Amino acid sequence: MEEEVKISFWKKLKISIFGLEDYKKLVVQKTSKTILYIVLLMLIFTFFLTFAITYKFSQKVNLVKQYIEQNIDTVEYDNGKLTIKEKADATKKDELSNTKIIIDTTENISNEQINKYETEIKKCYNGVIILQDKLMIKTGMSNIVSTVLLSDITGSVNLVKFNKQDIMNFLSSNDVYMLYGTFYVIMFVYLFVVYLSTVLLDAILYSIIGYITGVFSNLRIRYRNVYNIAIYSLTLPIILNLIYMIINILTGYTIKYFNILYIEITCIYVIAAILIIRSDIIKQQM
Repeated sequence: MEEEVKISFWKKLKISIFGLEDYKKLVVQKTSKTILYIVLLMLIFTFFLTFAITYKFSQKVNLVKQYIEQNIDTVEYDNGKLTIKEKADATKKDELSNTKIIIDTTENISNEQINKYETEIKKCYNGVIILQDKLMIKTGMSNIVSTVLLSDITGSVNLVKFNKQDIMNFLSSNDVYMLYGTFYVIMFVYLFVVYLSTVLLDAILYSIIGYITGVFSNLRIRYRNVYNIAIYSLTLPIILNLIYMIINILTGYTIKYFNILYIEITCIYVIAAILIIRSDIIKQQM
């Protein structure tokens, strides 16, 4: 196996996708450098994914504005607490662009009730739960419900008190871009933590598959080297997943068995890399 050499991020990215025969250069990289690689890759992943989500979010602002105008009687926010009263003739909430909206600004709402609301919006493509102190949002791209504190939103625009008319004025002004910026930052941090954690855990699973492949192919290789292979093998699936998720967010297009494809591509890269490294070692010995 080769000695460790310095390789740039973009070179690693290219080898990870197109250079299976050069994986022996990636295998001997320090684990810390491999972790840094996946962190940088997930930063890029999260940047574009969050941009797409924020763009879609901005498209819904006019729909929300119209919904409030037609269906909400009063809105009062004071001392960190939100109170909303709907009109008696309010239309069905799930008619808002395939979005389920649940409004419950009851004080001291139970966790059990919140969990019931979460279950309801998970059945819909998009969902929003409006509580007294926070928003809970579920998008069509995943079944994960993210939480945004109202204090974070109002704090970013220095709001301590507002009513329905203030909201209508805000949504009609250039100040709404501050909302988009805050939404982007919150979503970016949240998604980065979630997806990076998921990828690192996935790498453990795929490294086990790689290690077993090495054992059955009589290849003596350290586990940390196999973990490196697993990390770099996830590169193409991550990029494909990003493209798919952006398309899904913007158009609603879905691929039923995409998750299976994600797993298969990673397994192919891991197993192929192990077998190629074994072949190279045999050639060197000969």
